[in-house]
Amino acid sequence: MHINTPDAESKLHLDQLVAKSGFLRLTTSKEQYPNSPGTGLPLLVVETELCSAVISLQGAHLLEFKTTNGDPLLWLSPNCDFSAGTALRGGVPLCLPWFGVNQADPTKPKHGFARNNFWELGEAHLLSDGNVELEFLFLSDANDLFPFDFSAELRMTLGKTAKLEITINNTDTEDFECSWAMHNYHRISSLSDVRVLGLAERKYLDNFEGYAEKHQSGDVSFPGPVDRVYHAIDNTVSIIGSPNIEITHSNCPSVVVWNPGSEAAAKIADIGEGQEQFYICVERGAVLSEKWHLPAGTSKSAWMEFKQI
Repeated sequence: MHINTPDAESKLHLDQLVAKSGFLRLTTSKEQYPNSPGTGLPLLVVETELCSAVISLQGAHLLEFKTTNGDPLLWLSPNCDFSAGTALRGGVPLCLPWFGVNQADPTKPKHGFARNNFWELGEAHLLSDGNVELEFLFLSDANDLFPFDFSAELRMTLGKTAKLEITINNTDTEDFECSWAMHNYHRISSLSDVRVLGLAERKYLDNFEGYAEKHQSGDVSFPGPVDRVYHAIDNTVSIIGSPNIEITHSNCPSVVVWNPGSEAAAKIADIGEGQEQFYICVERGAVLSEKWHLPAGTSKSAWMEFKQI
């Protein structure tokens, strides 16, 4: 599939938004992360009295977030490859219009293609409560990977918390199904000590065993590799592990918990040996059997919010 890049009109609109927004700064990955590999990508830096954040226009991808007096809440791999069309490792990738391996055609790229394409920054506002609100837009015509027209909007509200709201619009003349996830990589201080609360005594599907159904006894810990999908999780989920992080949601029924473990991490170029010790993924979305059905001409929305506790 063709990987889109910003056209002249989009670049002009972006420059105009940044110029009138004192809380936004445009930079590049080469400047922000000089030791990271890749050919380079444009980035947005948000700086307010409440928070700071870094966002890649490719994928509308939140790379960093922290409140003014808080700890960094996202992990970005030091080996992240900042090249156009390459999925970025860390932060909050948006997996869309499918999550994980495409169930109908495993030869298609994992986690869809929205994260590998550029989004347009449509609006940027500093609200009266000090929060920044950014709206990113993505348009996709029917193509060889996903044969339906659709668009997506991602609204980020950044302040004392980070809130991401996704809206998917079926602009086609036919119904379609899609799955998606906000693939949060949360920073931790110790993989051996961290726990995930809110999933005890629930059923999960184990991706290491062909999505075999298992029972979660107690809180989630990480004595080895973990790759699990929990369904019908309506409650808040928390990470206890310095920093402590609370994740709330609306209309995100699935929770995915993942860490590759040491052996696999060492073999993944954009993670690297030992880096698995510094993050866990606790994701919210609608995946596998909880995927969305969107009739032609309809839209559906959900949000996920995280904060330090």
